[in-house]
Amino acid sequence: MSKNGKGRKLVSLCVLSMVFFMLFSLVPFTSVVPADAAFSSVTITEVMPTELHPGDTREVTVTVKNNGGRDARDIILAFQGTETVSLVGPTVAHINTLNSWCSKEVEITVHVKEEAPNGVYPVPVTCKWRGYYFDPAKGYVATDTREVQLGISFNVVGKGVINIGDISTDPTDIRPGDEDVELRAFIENSGEAAAKDVEAKLICDDKFRPAWSGTDRSYIGRLNSGEKGEAIFHIDVADNVEANTYSIPLQIRYKDTKGREYEVMREISILVEPKPEFEIVSYYTEPANISAGDNDVKLHVRIRNTGSEKAESVSVRSTGEAEVPFDFDVKSDYVGNLKPNEEWTAVLKFDVDTDASLKAYQQGIEIRCTGDRDLGDYNVYLFDKMIPVSVSSSSSGTFSVPGFEVLFALIALFMVFILFLRRKRKGA
Repeated sequence: MSKNGKGRKLVSLCVLSMVFFMLFSLVPFTSVVPADAAFSSVTITEVMPTELHPGDTREVTVTVKNNGGRDARDIILAFQGTETVSLVGPTVAHINTLNSWCSKEVEITVHVKEEAPNGVYPVPVTCKWRGYYFDPAKGYVATDTREVQLGISFNVVGKGVINIGDISTDPTDIRPGDEDVELRAFIENSGEAAAKDVEAKLICDDKFRPAWSGTDRSYIGRLNSGEKGEAIFHIDVADNVEANTYSIPLQIRYKDTKGREYEVMREISILVEPKPEFEIVSYYTEPANISAGDNDVKLHVRIRNTGSEKAESVSVRSTGEAEVPFDFDVKSDYVGNLKPNEEWTAVLKFDVDTDASLKAYQQGIEIRCTGDRDLGDYNVYLFDKMIPVSVSSSSSGTFSVPGFEVLFALIALFMVFILFLRRKRKGA
């Protein structure tokens, strides 16, 4: 093609382009506008925090946004508290202007009811505002007033927290061997929610045993947040418990308001005070072999303080036992004070009945003392022991046959009667 032909085509294209441009410029320009751009739309986009606990009073930040294409003015947010989640202070928040696609924050204070069950709780919000737009000819023009129902929600999470409070005992001073000791412990709910069916159980061992059946358990029932109840137990303390502070495990079971079960372990601390304790180390009689009818038999009893405290005013005495043929001339012997692990021998004296059978007899021995007054122990302690004492032969130098005494008496009477008859005949 010649250069002249190419030039004519280029000119023709330019002319056509100009014609099309002029035609389109005469048609009004319209664009696709989002539906939201035609009005204002106020909504709540964020709430911080949303997790609360029973009994909480918290400041909450609510983010309000205009999602519309037109401005909003005179925005009023009316928060409607409920029985569980209520507002503290003002219940209405006001925003003067909220331009399109913009956000603002408002502060409110909410309170959650004590012992509120776990769950999600909505708070209705009524929102009113007037829409505005800018008209180049008229300036800002107000549209109709709008009202919508909004809402915010809070997740209430709470649980009971069970702890041990004050502890008391009766008697106040617990010592080895004490029986029916009363323990009183206050069980406290320091959590944020109520606890029901609260039951406590002492985990006893050989040192501390239930005084009788069921005394290691205590039912308390319902404990609301901040409340406390008293658990009562009765225990026996073993004789061989050393003086020390002991922690007795306490198992506590309870349920929340929705019936879910929980179990926690706590401890009850008690102080076991020192106490004297005695055992008989050895004993013997003098003479070693005793017989029926023996007099002034000495009984040597050696004792030891096996306790953890000094024993004061210690004395040893015999106790009357049925069928024991011993008549004590010296029933008791004063020992005095004995420190822990210290020993002493007490001496008693008795006569053996002439009709004593040949066997071993269980003789009762009572050891009596008081506690160490320097440690504030004014208790009186009694320790009952038993020792066997044998009668190994009949009366010394005397022939004894069962029933012989009666026969001898009859013979004597018969001889007296014969002598009486002889004297009577001689007199005749």
